[in-house]
This record gives sequence, C-alpha cells and structure tokens, in this order.
Amino acid sequence: MALNERVAAVEFKNVSFAFEGDVILQNVSLKIFESEKFVLVGPSGQGKSVMLKLMAGLLEPSSGEVLIQGKSWGNIHGAEKKKLLSEIGMLFQKNALFDSFTVLNNVAFALRELASRDEAEIQQISLQFLDAVGIPHAKDLYPDEISGGMQKRLGIARALALRPKLIFYDDPTAGLDPITSRKIIELILEMQRKDNSTVIAVTNDMNRAYQMADRIAMVVDKSVVLTGNTQETKQFEDPRVRQFINGSLQGPLTESF
Repeated sequence: MALNERVAAVEFKNVSFAFEGDVILQNVSLKIFESEKFVLVGPSGQGKSVMLKLMAGLLEPSSGEVLIQGKSWGNIHGAEKKKLLSEIGMLFQKNALFDSFTVLNNVAFALRELASRDEAEIQQISLQFLDAVGIPHAKDLYPDEISGGMQKRLGIARALALRPKLIFYDDPTAGLDPITSRKIIELILEMQRKDNSTVIAVTNDMNRAYQMADRIAMVVDKSVVLTGNTQETKQFEDPRVRQFINGSLQGPLTESF
C-alpha cells in the first residue's frame, strides 16, 4: 500500500511552536502512518522532544493543528480523551520512573489509573511485561537499585502495559553502552511486531535510527526534513543531513552554534 493510501496515526498541519518568544518549530506539516516506525533525528536543541510532546498532547502548538487518529488534540475531551490516552504509551528521556514505587508497581501504575481491572489481574499483567523485557527478578526492587539498562527496560514495560496502539520513545538509548543500546532497540522492535503498533522515536544515535526506522526525518532550522528510509537517508544530499549523519565538524550546522 502506498504511503498516501495509509491511515495517519499522527499528523501535523502547519504547526508552529514558540516558547518565551523563541520560535522552535515553524509551519511544520507531517504525516506518520499506522504501524510505521518513524524516527526523528537532528542536532540537540532543535525541537525533537518538543515534537514528541506535541504529538502526545503534552504541549499545545502556538498555531496549527496536531491530529491523533484523525482528530485534533484541541477537540478531544473527557471520556474520549481518557480512552485515547489509554491507547498511547510514552518512554520519557530520563525514564520518569517513580522512585518510591517498586519495579512492579511502576508498571502497575498506568493499569490502576486507566484500566478497569482488579488488583490480581493488574499484578499478573505487570509481571508478564516485566518478563517480556527480561527483568521479572527485579520486581520487588526500587529504580535506584537497578542499572540504567534495567531502568530503560522498566520504562518500556510501563509504556507498553496498556498495549497501546501508539508509542513514543524519547531517546530510548541515551546514556547506554552500544551493546545495551542495540538490545534495547531489538526489544522495542520485538514488542512492536507483537502488537503491530505505531512507534515514533527520537534519537541522536544514527546507528540506532538505522536499526529502528521505516522512515527517518531530521528536525533542523525550525523545520522537518524527511530523509526517507535508511538507504535514502545515507544518500540524502542536503548538506545539513550529510554533516549530521557523518558527524563532521565542518558544515552549515557548525555555523549555527
């Protein structure tokens, strides 16, 4: 099926976003399709995480519309919004784990808040997801008692516990070594295949972007440059893209710092 025939899970229509007078995004239009694995890359501070938060409804655009499953976030309220939120998972950049909750209760939190299940079922589902990410043995520990890689796995388990149709990953391998990073992306892809979910991720690591993405886009100069799949991205001629993916110190991106 051609991209233009597929259903958009997320759409930006002429979206701009400014914070304290500083324009971060300007007139961005973009479609991300159901079951797609879409990765945002680009220099730090250009608005990748802002885009993810706009998609998740955590920020409101200064102008334009952000549509989720064809509906504008600005027009979704009450029970409809609660239902939609139950179909969305998010892994934050710093995991955003609850330090005072055990590993098991971190996963159970969303189930208790948004799902109509009894406690025994919540415990069972939480254990299933801890097992799926390979850390069931840590269920009674607290986040500060487990490694960074295990914390990331816990964040993924919590993001997926409601079996969301749409999952946002904000820099899922930040601070992890290359081997652990590859394993985390393999885990994300495995879970995506099981549920045929839509995955939208932010990363500064091109190796992980290539490993994960159906399509890649670069956030730069208040805009979004669609670079295509892995092969297309590697051959993309925009000098900003070339400089970023090659890690070169010379080029238009250097001049902007």
